[in-house]
Amino acid sequence: MHPKVCPQERQMKRYIAIAVAAAILLAGCSEQKGKENLYDGGAVEYARYFTIENADSTIKKIIITDLWSGGESTQTYKLVPRESYGGFRTDPYALPYPVERAVCMSTSHVAYLNALGKTGIIKGVSGTRFIYDSTARALAREEKIKDIGTESLPNYELIMSLNPDIVFAYGISGADNTYISKLRELGMKVMVIGDYLENHPLGRMECIKMFGLLTGETERADSIYTHVRDEYLSLKNRIAEKGAEKIKVLINSPYNGLWYIPGGDNYMSLLIEDAGGTILGSRKGETKSSIAGIETVYRYALEAEIWLNPGDMSLETLKSTNPLFAEIPSMAKRQVYNNSKRRTPAGGSDFWERGAVEPHIILKDLSIILHPELRMADSDTLKYHYRLR
Repeated sequence: MHPKVCPQERQMKRYIAIAVAAAILLAGCSEQKGKENLYDGGAVEYARYFTIENADSTIKKIIITDLWSGGESTQTYKLVPRESYGGFRTDPYALPYPVERAVCMSTSHVAYLNALGKTGIIKGVSGTRFIYDSTARALAREEKIKDIGTESLPNYELIMSLNPDIVFAYGISGADNTYISKLRELGMKVMVIGDYLENHPLGRMECIKMFGLLTGETERADSIYTHVRDEYLSLKNRIAEKGAEKIKVLINSPYNGLWYIPGGDNYMSLLIEDAGGTILGSRKGETKSSIAGIETVYRYALEAEIWLNPGDMSLETLKSTNPLFAEIPSMAKRQVYNNSKRRTPAGGSDFWERGAVEPHIILKDLSIILHPELRMADSDTLKYHYRLR
């Protein structure tokens, strides 16, 4: 999730709902317990909401923290080799691996599988028009990937006809998640993944290890994770070593009359902090988003050097939403950026798709925006962000 405030199409609204739910949930969650669960390529380092056990045994286990069905509990999924799977078919939490046929309820699931070279196993996606990846889009056009409806109104008959080994799903606290239990009642194997709950950018990316285990691409998943982790930390350290002053950032814009400001330990806040910035009004030590009034935000706006993620629109359109916006320094200097440079005609954003496995590239984007004087090369360009005009 995500502090994702962008009043656009269904994909954006989905992420906004997840963002708000995650912010509330994470406010009361405990810190990382420090337990290292062995994984074929090393420990689970940054992720807080999944662990892997028995990675070297025949039947492996993925344990996911459930924060969406009321309270905090864990769910253990057993990964059973396909040749031994017959005796486990009636167990709703026993999954055959390597997975050969999958349905994805989120485009971030598509991104994890795509990064592992496993786009071909995807047989259905919730909202194919929101997919940015060209390979998956082509398969959808050829109807090799079916649009299986939304989480609120899935096409159960179509999902069953696809005969998936697994449905990758997600749940939101306080929302109607009955589609998950309904799929299980129909005999589908469902894994509910909380990648959006991971606040640390590397923790969210680390979810690729689950997908690697399920698809038989453990070594590849670990290699990708290690590369991204090292690139991210290297850039973060280079920025810190320069000792440049933190750039003051105004973030988001009103959504349904409310202005959400992510807490200091939130996904977006951590990215901006690591890129050499600080979000005005962000509460240190908190993951949840706070709600600020327009007068308070206007005071922040007068201090801000950069405005990030107000929405996918022109400067003129942004000004028209509130006359006060025309007077703030970031608007006058045209230092306003949004994270939807890579988007589909329907409103799908690759920031929330491929960006899940490329936090190092997002960090690079933000470092270019916040500290252009620290650019490593003239060839450095923005991948996920663009300047509003």
